[in-house]
Amino acid sequence: MSQMTATARPNPRRVAEVSAPPRPRLRIVDSAPLPATHMGYGLLCAALVVAGLLMMLVLNTARAEGSFELGSLQRTTTELSTREVSLQGELASSQAPESLAAKAGELGMVPSPSTAVLRLSDARVLGVAAGTEAGRTFTVEMPPPARGGAPMSIGTQDGRAGG
Repeated sequence: MSQMTATARPNPRRVAEVSAPPRPRLRIVDSAPLPATHMGYGLLCAALVVAGLLMMLVLNTARAEGSFELGSLQRTTTELSTREVSLQGELASSQAPESLAAKAGELGMVPSPSTAVLRLSDARVLGVAAGTEAGRTFTVEMPPPARGGAPMSIGTQDGRAGG
């Protein structure tokens, strides 16, 4: 036999199958996919913007109302302070000794030449009261203080109640 050397040749079909990556499986689809809409996200953002604007409007209105009320209360306070000052002036002038003497004179009262003071803590009479009529004096008769709080009497020498 002859010596022949046989060389093996690779099958080109098999080499291509081994070296090529596998092809993906194909499938049938109906149509192109619809693009995703962001309508819900847009509506949510619009609603948040509108709600924020409405909230700002409500807060601004409430603040303005409070400002008007504060201004009104400050005007009232100013008017009342002015009235208080004028009333205090009237009260001070009506309590002045000159004003009291004039009012007493209108009522027919005359000034006393001397006075007597009653000290209620120990029921003592300090001083002697003199009457305004000639020869008539005024005395105070007080019983000693009793525990029951007996009434005190003030009168003239002839027994009549006086004042």
